Amino acid sequence: MKKWIDKNGKFWDGTSIVLDGMRIFNPSDEQLLAAGYTEYVEPEPTPEELLARAKQQKTAEIVEYDQSDAVNSFTIVMGEYSMEAWITPDQRANYKNSLDSAELLGLTEVHPVFNGIQLTLPIQLAKIELAKVQIYADRCFIVTETHKAAVEAMETVEEVEAFDITDGYPEKLVFDLNQGG
Repeated sequence: MKKWIDKNGKFWDGTSIVLDGMRIFNPSDEQLLAAGYTEYVEPEPTPEELLARAKQQKTAEIVEYDQSDAVNSFTIVMGEYSMEAWITPDQRANYKNSLDSAELLGLTEVHPVFNGIQLTLPIQLAKIELAKVQIYADRCFIVTETHKAAVEAMETVEEVEAFDITDGYPEKLVFDLNQGG
């Protein structure tokens, strides 16, 4: 849709104009021109603006990738069955508290639930696996922040567009409960 602007720099509101003392609704291009409007043409962005937009877009892609299952998931293997799961930072903190409480009370097993499936794990194994998830998440965070800084330091749109946002992330975790974790 075309945009129209008058000689005072005011954009046409898209409803009507007054031409020769008459209010005209849905005016034609010719009527808008006769009423003193000109077609507004968006100015070409400067190279700096193009670079800033490219950086903003690439940073948004990095954040989206960082928050996706491509990063935020691990695999649990049980017999012939496997499933993808994830534990958010809040869930990790709660899970750690539960493990500490169970251990303090002398329990030997915990029963976490992933995707509606309850598992039975020895407390020590659960602590080790939780620690692995935390270290994995920390490493992913470092990669994400490093990527954002790298993009911000780039000097050309071509550099930004060519940047591989998936590069450098650690290998996703696999917990094979058939092998004890």
